[in-house]
Order: sequence, then C-alpha cells, then structure tokens
Amino acid sequence: MGEGREGGTTMRVRGTTERTGRPGHWRWLLTLALMVPVVALVTPAASAWERAEVESVLDGYVRDVRPPGAALVVLAGGTPRTLVRGEDGAGRPVDADTLFRIGSMSKAFTALAVLQQVDAGRFGLTDPVVDVLPDFRMGDPGHRSITVRDLLTHRSGISAVAREYAARPAGSPAEVVESVAGHSLAAEPGTRTEYSNTGYGILARIVEVSSGTEFNAYLGQRVFAPLGMTSTTSTNLCDARPDGLTNGFSAVLALRLAVPEMPGTCAGSGGIVSTATDMGRWLAFQLGDGTSAATGERLLREPTLRSMHDVPDRAGEYGFGWRDTSAESDTEPFVGHGGTLATYASSIEFSPRTGTGAVALTNAAGEPTLLTHNAIAALDGGPRQAITNPYDGVNIFLAALSGVVLILGCVGLLRARRWAGRRTDTTGRGIVLRLAPLVLSGLLGTLLPVLVGALMGLVDIVSYRLVLWLFPMVYVLGTAIVLSCVAVVVARLTRLRAARRAGAAVAGPHPVTQTV
Repeated sequence: MGEGREGGTTMRVRGTTERTGRPGHWRWLLTLALMVPVVALVTPAASAWERAEVESVLDGYVRDVRPPGAALVVLAGGTPRTLVRGEDGAGRPVDADTLFRIGSMSKAFTALAVLQQVDAGRFGLTDPVVDVLPDFRMGDPGHRSITVRDLLTHRSGISAVAREYAARPAGSPAEVVESVAGHSLAAEPGTRTEYSNTGYGILARIVEVSSGTEFNAYLGQRVFAPLGMTSTTSTNLCDARPDGLTNGFSAVLALRLAVPEMPGTCAGSGGIVSTATDMGRWLAFQLGDGTSAATGERLLREPTLRSMHDVPDRAGEYGFGWRDTSAESDTEPFVGHGGTLATYASSIEFSPRTGTGAVALTNAAGEPTLLTHNAIAALDGGPRQAITNPYDGVNIFLAALSGVVLILGCVGLLRARRWAGRRTDTTGRGIVLRLAPLVLSGLLGTLLPVLVGALMGLVDIVSYRLVLWLFPMVYVLGTAIVLSCVAVVVARLTRLRAARRAGAAVAGPHPVTQTV
C-alpha cells in the first residue's frame, strides 16, 4: 500500500496523486506561470513605452545638438531614472556618477540656503540687505532700499557690475560684495527684473554672515549631505576643477574640442558640480514636502519650499532661484532653470501638478531645456518642441561670411596688378585715401570680438576671452578679415611700386646731343 499523510494537500496511493479538496502545488505553479505574461503585458507596458519614448527624446537631442556626453534624469511616480549617452572630456563613457558643471541651476541651492536662514528667524525676506549685511555698500544711495527678496528675484537693480569674467574675477562671496562698491544701480530696486549673477553672490555672503559658515562648506553640511548628494561640491570660480571633473567641450559646427572652462566668478550663482544621481535626489526633493528622502531630515518648511516655486505670472519674472519655463503650447506651468557655461549646459524642469520632472546634464553648449521639456512631455503626453542647436545658425552664418571674405580677398589679390596700373600717377595722399577702407576693415577685424561682446553687454578687454569660448567662429571671421585686408594692401602697394619702376625704365634718361 501507498503511504498516506493526513492534513496534507494530497494523498499518495500506489504511486499516484489524488486531490483531497485543495489544489496541488503544481496547479498553483501553473496558474502563476500563466499569470506572469498576462501581468507583464498589462502593467509594465506603459512603463516600457515611457522609457522608449524618453530614450527617443534623448537620442534626438544628441543627434541634433551633438553634445559629446549627456545624462538625462526623469522622475515619474516618485522614482528617478537615468539615461546616459556619449563620453566625458577624458574619453570615458558617461554614467550616472559622471561629474558635470550645472551652471546657473546652482541659484536654487543658494536660494534654499537663504530660506533656511529665514525659516530659522535670522532675518526676513523684506529686510534691507544693509541691515543683514553691514559691509554691503554702493555708490548709489538707492542700494539701501534693496531687500533680500529683491536679490532672490533679480529685482535689486544690480546689473553685472562685478565684472564676472574680469582678468581677476571675484574669488569669494565677500569679494563679490566688495566689487559692487562705488557702482550705480541699473534700475530702482523692485521696479524691474534684471538677471544678476552678482546678486546671488551677495546672497551667498548673506548666508555666510548669518550662519557663521563659509558658503561652500554650508552647502556641503546643510544641503548636500542631508539630501544624500554625496558627489556634489560647490566652487567660487567657474573654472575650478574638483577631483574627478573633466573638461567640457567647445563646439564649432561639427568640431568638438575638450577645453578648460572659462575663468569667471560663480560664487553663489553657478559654481556647483554634480552628477545625474545626485540631481535626481535634488529633483525629488523639489517635488516633496521639504524633507530629505535619503535621511528624513527637514531642510525647509513645506510652505517655504512651495514659495520658492511661486513665480509671478508676468513675462520675465523670477521666483526664488526658479523661473516659469512654460512654452506657449503648454497647458500647465512648468518650473525650472537652465545652467549655461562655456563648456557645459544643463536644465531642470518639473510640473508641480503631475509631479513629473527631468534634469539634463551635457558637456557642451546647447539648449538642454528642450531636452527636459520633451522628456516630461513624453511622460505626461504633452506637446513637444522642435529640437534645434541655437549655435548652429550663428556658426554657419559666420563660417559663410568668413568664406565670402576670403573669396573677396583672393579677388583683390588677382586684381592688384590692374589696380596698380591705373594709379601709377596718383599722389601718395590719393593712394592712402584709396587704401583707407581696407585698412579700416582690417582694424574692424581685430576689434570684432569687442564689438560682439558689446552686443552681449560687455565693453572691455574681457570681451576677447568671453567671445573666444562662446563663439570661436567670430575669431575665424576676424582673422579672415585681417588676413584678406593685409594681403590685398601689401599686394597693391607691391604692384604699384613695380609698375612705377617699370614706367620709369621705359621712359629712360633723356638723350644728350654733342656738337663739335
């Protein structure tokens, strides 16, 4: 006889298995096996589709804008995910822990540090800066009415008076404050929005004085560490190189060249270096309640955090380290910020209503806001924007203009003999007047970077450096102008001298008649 077991699922009789009222293990396993593909078809389908859509958005941006390396963080349903492409400045594959400069996205961290002091009751948003920062002074007496809120919202009237890209840029928040002494305001405080990196450098100094801690150390202790942003650091100078950070890239048409970042002041305004992993934690914090998911520590009261994102519904207005980044086709507001340096470009955006957000980090100039915007649209089903490289049009125009200038220079060289032949009898003054347009054009070529810099609001020698990093094709055009003008002037003078000598030889000396 077979062996029986009471209370079990089955009874074994003569080597066979017989049901005793409950399904056997094999039936449970079979049911489970049949359910797995059904569940896979139903539940992960949306997730897989979303990932594929986001990947196509990233691939489209990399194809059209051509950054050598890129990392995209998307947040939907509370879990950040990272997609990466390309390589860093040392030729290593980009991953979630690759370091990137985040530029002006740093301003939201400075705003958070300021609001932590406000939450602690050390000062208020409407307090005059001179009451919080006794060393703050300017040549314009109107500076005494600038409030902390004015600095946060770029309504202080302070323009880029600190010469952020000067030969010796301010190397600390205290030096930023010193740099504005004696300067006038560009507008009455509180009357108009004028983006000012200098203003955020002053805010960094306010945090130092209020907390008694150097600003970058404060961010490390009170912001990065509580949020679990273990790879993130902050610097005072834009070109500082924390350990592990490689050079970004200067882009000229299809050429990508790894170069050092342009020197400049980034204290409080653009000096943070971070990773996709850490920026995913920062994004999640912005969509939370003011506490850190990593440590459970409260960094801000929830109403204070929400006030950071409260951007007035007026064109050009600014919140506390954030701005409204909505496009005209959007049906709901987006909150975000870009970060553009000479060799890195980044963007962060999120939808407060849906809780969806994205961070884009790239190691070359471009328009990463299009990447974050379209990634969110892929997740939420909103309208997408066309991806274009804003620098391509400018570089193509400058390259074409350089080609035209060189062609005209070649034509001038070929026609130099004819030009000289027609002017063998022209006086020296007349030759100078006829060559003056070429000489002036050559001078224009040497000053071209300064003229372009003036269009960007810079009117000193710093223009040469700034334009070199941002628009190197301006130098190509300037060089083409100078070379063409110099070559044609030299060729014309050389041909003129030869033509006059030839004319003199043909005329020869007058014959002498002798009589006997």
